[in-house]
Amino acid sequence: MEAEQRREEILVLLKNSADPIVARALAEQFDVSRQVIVGDIALIRAAGQDIYSTPKGYMMRKAAAPGVTTQLVCMHTREETKEELYTIVDTGCEVLDVIVEHPLYGMIRGDLNISSRLEADEFLDKLDETDTSLLSKLTHGIHTHTIRAKDEATRDKLIGKMKEKGFLYE
Repeated sequence: MEAEQRREEILVLLKNSADPIVARALAEQFDVSRQVIVGDIALIRAAGQDIYSTPKGYMMRKAAAPGVTTQLVCMHTREETKEELYTIVDTGCEVLDVIVEHPLYGMIRGDLNISSRLEADEFLDKLDETDTSLLSKLTHGIHTHTIRAKDEATRDKLIGKMKEKGFLYE
């Protein structure tokens, strides 16, 4: 199979999938290395397709879900990450991403799309499995989350809980 045809098929798979697809699975399906898939995804993105990476794999960005989005500037230790994520999802909100402001590279953003304790646990398990650092380590714990809430009252409730727990950077 030619590389261009493989990329077209990858794009079709991503467009038709409601769930993330890991690079390893795509590599197996197309009998190439994971790194080839990573390169294919980069080329597909460069061609204008809105593909994002999550801890669970690649997905096409869908139309924005209804609700209220806001950004919260947070600060906490790595050990407090679970409590922070649980606080957000237990309030009925979704953590869309994490953003840090790096002194050399500027804004660095990672898609999260965490809306349940299960997804938070999967993220934390992957963090431990890969022996990776949180982006906030680059900024001494300071980071921004884009949060989606169903309405302003839910957002305000979350802000109150985050202040109460000392997670908001003020």
